[in-house]
Amino acid sequence: MGFFAMILSFFAGLLLIVFGFYDRKSQNRKILNRFSIIVGICLVLFAVWLGLPK
Repeated sequence: MGFFAMILSFFAGLLLIVFGFYDRKSQNRKILNRFSIIVGICLVLFAVWLGLPK
């Protein structure tokens, strides 16, 4: 179960980071882009934490 959560969290985080950087020049969605980058980084860090040996 933890392995699948790690993989899902990693790919969801990467998707959000890419989405945040994709249309960064648009002023209309500036807050949404920053929010998605922050959430994406948190998800990737969570996946790394899940992958550490316990």
